[in-house]
Amino acid sequence: MRYDAAIIGAGADGLAAAATLAGRGLKTIVIERNEKPGGRCATREFHPGFRAAPFCDELAPIPAEIFWNLDLGRRGVTFLLAPQSTAVWPDRQSVLALGAGRPAVLDQSVSLARAALRRAHVDEAPAHKSMALFGGSPPQKPWPGEEWTTSSLSELLASKVDSLDLSAHLTAHALGGRAAHPDLAGSALHLLAPGVGGAGIVAGGLHRLADALASAAMDAGAEISCGLEVAEIRRSDNRATGVSLADGTQIEARAVLSTLDLKRTFLSLFPWNALPPDVSQRAAAFRMAAGTARILLALAKPPRGMSQSILWGPIHVAPDSKITGAAYAAWRSGMLHETPPTILRLISATDLGLCPRGTATMTITLGCIPARLFDGPWTHEKRDALGRIALAAVESVFPGISADVLAAEIIAPPDIEEALGITDGDLWGGEIASDQMLGFRPWLDRIGPRTPFAGVYLAGPSSAVAPFATCAAGVIAANAIAADLKAGHLR
Repeated sequence: MRYDAAIIGAGADGLAAAATLAGRGLKTIVIERNEKPGGRCATREFHPGFRAAPFCDELAPIPAEIFWNLDLGRRGVTFLLAPQSTAVWPDRQSVLALGAGRPAVLDQSVSLARAALRRAHVDEAPAHKSMALFGGSPPQKPWPGEEWTTSSLSELLASKVDSLDLSAHLTAHALGGRAAHPDLAGSALHLLAPGVGGAGIVAGGLHRLADALASAAMDAGAEISCGLEVAEIRRSDNRATGVSLADGTQIEARAVLSTLDLKRTFLSLFPWNALPPDVSQRAAAFRMAAGTARILLALAKPPRGMSQSILWGPIHVAPDSKITGAAYAAWRSGMLHETPPTILRLISATDLGLCPRGTATMTITLGCIPARLFDGPWTHEKRDALGRIALAAVESVFPGISADVLAAEIIAPPDIEEALGITDGDLWGGEIASDQMLGFRPWLDRIGPRTPFAGVYLAGPSSAVAPFATCAAGVIAANAIAADLKAGHLR
């Protein structure tokens, strides 16, 4: 059967793209290797009666226009917004408002991210037939936020925040769950895509968002096929003709949209000799920065000693820029730091349905955790060591809580890679750095979802807008495909 578009991956971007394309009357199929759609939008029972999202508590915000166009509210998606983020040291606390009254630098970062989203839409116009490989010229005007590409996060915050504690807190807020150094030039760009506290968690679990997006896609007429893995993007005369599945099935399509990261898309779905040197070199040189580990805790009772407003939001454990720098250095050496950046979230405080009555579910997000350790692969013993590091951080905030732990699930970067099929388990699709963000992401001289191959589009985590918006990369790519089909650029 021939389709107008074949989408690889049924995560948020893939499903949003499918709903957009099918809503325009285009015959669309989504191919997902897992048994159900959702990608990182997952919730699972990790202990009888206890549920949590294994990969992240929240995603980057969904632009309001996309939220309403896909009718996600009517489909049961409700975001529970945290009123504040809290940083806790042994002798003091810092409170960071996440809504009204938040620091001016956060208002600026939100405004820049929204402006960058608007900027990303400029490449939805039909591609010109004569565009050669890497021949597209980037717009002359700078991207919103481009001035931050030369600033370190430390320098930027020092110029805008008087309190050292608040500066450390904002650093932790921006870098949460990543591997990054706040003193490096360009690290200010992390403020465009804060790791935690930017969007709120989904009531009932992240799977509710996945279900709503899948419903929107199917209601529009898209076909979602799970349990199938794409082995190759098929081409003829440098133009996509469809995909080949691992079981040998051939699917014909006029356009192929990959929601995988840049490396997985070009280094695993194309034969090595099919890529022009410029493409293979860029894909190989694109730097991943996997640094996230997660621990899910089932607790016999909720922790005590803190106000409910603190428990409703993320809790950063003793953030310190120097320690973050040391943890980053350890990460680069493939080592575990004894005090990696740590964020606690009592997700059952705002969503009682995630655990049995009278108990609690907590997640721990660790940053600067290497995907590959210098002394060999991740073993059960090394995962246990990671669990002890995480539990020590929880104990520093909630003394005695270890006695209430009923069960713990430890999720290291290789587990994320295996579950989601993303290079090194990098949830962010590549290092956030001056040469890999905004107009440089993912290509150095070509913006937007189009790739050097006609009919092949990219909307995964390595796309320009993915780090600071959910679903937007998929919708932008879908609009580009629809424009190119309408203009007759795709056979």
